[in-house]
Amino acid sequence: MALGGSVSQVARLPMLQGILLCCLGSLLGLPVAIASMRFLLHLAPVDVPRLANARIDFPAVLFATALALLCGIFVGGLNALQVLKRSPREVLSDSSRSTMGRPRTRLRSSLVVSQVALAVILMAAAGLLLRTFVNLRSTDIGYRANYVYYGVTVLPPSRYSQFEQRQLFFKQVLDRLRGTPGVEAAAVSTGFPLVGQYDSIKVQSRQRVRNAHDLGIDVDFNAVSAGYLEAMGVRLLHGRFVTETDTAATPKVAVIDENLARAFWPGENPLGQLINIDDPTKPVWRQVVGIVAPMRNKSLDLAARPGIFVPLDQTARYVQFIVVKTSTSSQEVSRLLKETVASVDSNQGVFFIQSLPDLIADAVAVRHFLFVLLAFFAGAALALSTFGTYGLISSIAASRAREVSIRMALGATRGSIGRLIVSQGIRLTLIGEGAGVLASAVLGRLLASLLYGVRNFDAETALLTIAILGITTTTAALIPAHRSTRVQPMTALRTE
Repeated sequence: MALGGSVSQVARLPMLQGILLCCLGSLLGLPVAIASMRFLLHLAPVDVPRLANARIDFPAVLFATALALLCGIFVGGLNALQVLKRSPREVLSDSSRSTMGRPRTRLRSSLVVSQVALAVILMAAAGLLLRTFVNLRSTDIGYRANYVYYGVTVLPPSRYSQFEQRQLFFKQVLDRLRGTPGVEAAAVSTGFPLVGQYDSIKVQSRQRVRNAHDLGIDVDFNAVSAGYLEAMGVRLLHGRFVTETDTAATPKVAVIDENLARAFWPGENPLGQLINIDDPTKPVWRQVVGIVAPMRNKSLDLAARPGIFVPLDQTARYVQFIVVKTSTSSQEVSRLLKETVASVDSNQGVFFIQSLPDLIADAVAVRHFLFVLLAFFAGAALALSTFGTYGLISSIAASRAREVSIRMALGATRGSIGRLIVSQGIRLTLIGEGAGVLASAVLGRLLASLLYGVRNFDAETALLTIAILGITTTTAALIPAHRSTRVQPMTALRTE
């Protein structure tokens, strides 16, 4: 402008620089985005709606390009405003002292603070989901899941309308499975944990019905064959499991869990007590013959509800699940179940064959994917905050080269100069971390429905996040600080 340049000519250069840098950044980021999308889709669970259709198409690229242009205009406009707000004399005077100018320093500092705050928010959220994932995987569901597989088969009422027909079919299937080498146990049941097919019923105790009008307690219900509880690794506390002797001709019995025993008979021996699972107006009393440990049948993150198991031969409910315990591969188990069922009825199939460990993994798959997604973006934010700190401190160190040289010429040590430069990076990091922690405490409520075994704001997670960010950003600030202390004072002054 001192040589006659117009305002538009002076503003054009920073505008073009901003647009060019942002467009180049988006162009370089496109292949990274495509690779990241493929990586995340590979890790995603299959039951996330419409996720399989996600892709980077032309509209997405067009949107990213438009966003990059807007960012370039915004950044270039800010730089142009800073240039135009200052007089030519002020700019030339600052240039002779190699200073950046306070407005520009404040802008860059605010961007670094924002990057650090965003990194804290994303890293804290990823940490909460990681702890949730670990807590869910370590939750005791009441079953020993090793080597247990299940398959679903539904007998059509048109061919199996009578209970005796269904009973004979499954007896033949179980006899053949149990006679197969390598099969440790085989059983059938009307329900199976964590698949959404588990009935709830009302249970009454005879003692409480006598004392008052009792409507009963809601419990998880499962009618099982002999060997089911053993195959599933259920822990027996007192009494016995369901056995082959529990038939329609013998007295009706039931195995209940510890939660139901405590609800009906706290401090008493539940064995031998009588309960009813049928119509309250026409009760059919069953004797409690076994007590097992509590189980989580509906969901991993829900507390174990009271539960009851009754012999399959003493109820007319429909069987849906075949359970096998074997150490063979999943492919062999699938082939075995299909061939065994087909050998009894060639028109009958088996589907949804899966191991219990895989079923548990599927139950936490969405949370695991969200953790990976947040961890991915948290890593990107951490990298941006680290590079931002490095770039800002490098600019500050370069702008203060004259001051550093004078200080060193007057006797300042390299250590004191390094601390002077690094302290600016640490100050910005602490401000950003403080803002990020406050924002995490507020935004943590949005994750409340996804968390298990950890609060919305966890002090340990926040401290670990602060420590990781502090170490990385301080390291980034040390590099330019160390470089500035290696410059000879006379050389720097002569350059100035």
